[in-house]
Amino acid sequence: MPEPPESVIVSFEFLADLTRLSREDQRRVLRALELLDANEHTSSLRVHKLKGEKAGQWSASASKSLRIIFERLDERRKLLLACDHHYGD
Repeated sequence: MPEPPESVIVSFEFLADLTRLSREDQRRVLRALELLDANEHTSSLRVHKLKGEKAGQWSASASKSLRIIFERLDERRKLLLACDHHYGD
């Protein structure tokens, strides 16, 4: 598996989520991470703040139903918390 971009720190929970995904979904997540590293304003990522119990966290789309949850550590670095199917898809 390729190395994640330097601007992200991978949590154990994120890695566990990633290993449970299909190979194709893993590739989608890795492509989304590359985009997130290069330009998080890319429209396909649909980056947005989360609300409710996930307030303070952010979401980026890896596909229509697959998302990456992260926290911002500073202006550039992100802590990857989870990757899963949105709404339990």
